[in-house]
Formats: sequence, C-alpha cells, structure tokens
Amino acid sequence: MAAEHATNDQVVCIKELCDESERLAEAGEDYSAADTAFHNAIAESSGNLVVPRLMGVLKASVPLFIDVTGKKLVEETIRTHRDVADAIASRNPTAAHDAMYLHLVYNRNMIAEGTQEQSE
Repeated sequence: MAAEHATNDQVVCIKELCDESERLAEAGEDYSAADTAFHNAIAESSGNLVVPRLMGVLKASVPLFIDVTGKKLVEETIRTHRDVADAIASRNPTAAHDAMYLHLVYNRNMIAEGTQEQSE
C-alpha cells in the first residue's frame, strides 16, 4: 500500500531511514531505533489507518528479535529493507509486497530455528 500511497516526502524519508539502518548495522552499532522508524514510516505512508496503530508491537519486538537471533540476520535485513524501500520508491506494489514477504519469512525461519535450538 505504501508503494501506491506514499507521498514523495514519505518516500524520501523511507529511503533515508533505510540508509541509516544500513549504516548503523554495518558499523556494528545498535540499529533497532532506525529499523523501527523505517517500519513506522512505511506504515504511516500506507494510507491505512489501522497499520500505524499496530506499530507498538513492532517497536517492542525489533530489539528483542535482534538479540534473540544473535544478529544473524543483519545482512538479510539490510538487503530486504533495501528491496522494500526501492520497490516503494519505484511505486511497484507487487515488488514491495514480495520484498516484505521475504523479510517476514526470513525472520520467521530464524525465530523457528532459534526456538528449535533452545528446546534441544
């Protein structure tokens, strides 16, 4: 929805937050605030009134997820965030959906893997 509804200013903001997350992650710094802001910017630009209200859950989960996965998904997160931001900027909702779907699948798989390792 963001690919279809984001204003030009919102697209610029999404791209800047993606850049900031990437810069911090590559420097080995805490990028959770920038990551959360990136997701919030996408939610707000979607034009959907419900999605931004759900972002509190994401805000609480991003730092926890980074800790739980042992930062194993940093490169994948950077790549999928870039794919999402680029798709939104190019106004391609199918590519944005696919990139976000892959992002969620990678995260889900990492959580499942971590849960399985903890139970063994």
